Amino acid sequence: MTKVAILWHMHQPYYEDLATGEHIMPWVRLHALKDYFGMVALLREFPKVRRTFNLVPSLLVQIEAFANANARDRFLELGLKPAAQLSEDERTFVVANFFHAQRARMIDVYPRYAELFEQRERTRRGGVSGDLSAREQARGFDETSLRDLQVWQKLAWIDPIYLAEDPRVRALVKQDRGFSEEDKNTLRAVELELLQRVIPEYRAAADRGQVELSVSPFYHPILPLLCDTDVYLRNDPQARLPRQRFRHPDDAREQLTRAVRYFEKVFGRRPQGLWPSEGSVSDDMVPLAAEAGIQWMATDEIILARSLGRPLPRSGHDRLEHPEILYRPYRIATPHGDLACLFRDHALSDLIGFSYSNWSPQDAARDLIDRLAEAGRRYSERTGGEEATISVILDGENAWEHFEGGGRPFLRSLYQGLSEHAELRTVTMADAAAGPTERLRTLYPGSWV
Repeated sequence: MTKVAILWHMHQPYYEDLATGEHIMPWVRLHALKDYFGMVALLREFPKVRRTFNLVPSLLVQIEAFANANARDRFLELGLKPAAQLSEDERTFVVANFFHAQRARMIDVYPRYAELFEQRERTRRGGVSGDLSAREQARGFDETSLRDLQVWQKLAWIDPIYLAEDPRVRALVKQDRGFSEEDKNTLRAVELELLQRVIPEYRAAADRGQVELSVSPFYHPILPLLCDTDVYLRNDPQARLPRQRFRHPDDAREQLTRAVRYFEKVFGRRPQGLWPSEGSVSDDMVPLAAEAGIQWMATDEIILARSLGRPLPRSGHDRLEHPEILYRPYRIATPHGDLACLFRDHALSDLIGFSYSNWSPQDAARDLIDRLAEAGRRYSERTGGEEATISVILDGENAWEHFEGGGRPFLRSLYQGLSEHAELRTVTMADAAAGPTERLRTLYPGSWV
């Protein structure tokens, strides 16, 4: 049996401008309508599947603020403003910015949204001496077109589960065009309901034992550089560094302390695990994590290779030549006790993040399952029958807009296949870290890039 530990990392920068109170980008809110809710809600369909979700505290702060209608961004405000009352500058902003979505999967699949996009593109190309300006493009949109655009800019981001189950959302999708201000109010009510369900859905999944929730440093900083910018000299001895050495391990400690404290406040439990921002690690940050009560953390396979001083070469079909090195947990000693460390399979993780969106969902899921099973068998052969632990870790929100159906057909095929497979068993990262481990004397400074 092979343990498969998949971690979805949920994160966005902290977008609030503390001087104005405005969130300068809408991505926390829009991803909350789709991926932050849907990724965990989908697991209710597959009770045998266990997963880990890593939640950045500063992301959770922003989700809570939007859920309580205490946060604002310009996209939200102009999307709610009556179309007839939009100023020329506001109309220009709407036409220029309300198509920020993956075209093939999120615009072209909706006839009216695709029509509005083509309308803008035709207008843009309509200049005698070149492309028309954004202001000139906006003049081609009447009040009805603007209102339809206000609706579709948000409706295209609503989670596929809601698209299938909520009659209000289904009615808006079916209506397609000619929306009213009341329709916008209906969509706003759906938006608030979804935002308010995000954090409780994670809490419920953790309470039923299906999901482990892990954490990152509060504001998603690169901890090794907070501890000491000179750590980079180990990567590149000739590198140019800041004129003044930046060395604030106390700040790194505070990022971890605040993260654990906030996590416990929101979920009623302390996190066992840590995904360091960008998978960035060093010897200096390991004892700080252990001091904060962290029991396991994870990073990329290249960190393991450099920590051990030996490469992890791959042959055809991206097969690891030495699976016995990567597919096991490791343990690092600290003054505050041992800390387990897991290393993600870079190739398998990147197949999900960057390649499988171009495959049929069923073929992609089958390919990943076959690769996992083969990797587990090869590990067992090389270790005399030991059980492999394969970690797959990647962003949990950014890939899905490139997949058919928001990634849900792929995920359903994957989860169903994993549930039924005789050789594969899904586990949380904490379960994966609890197995037999090898010792690491040092952790090479770096990240998953």
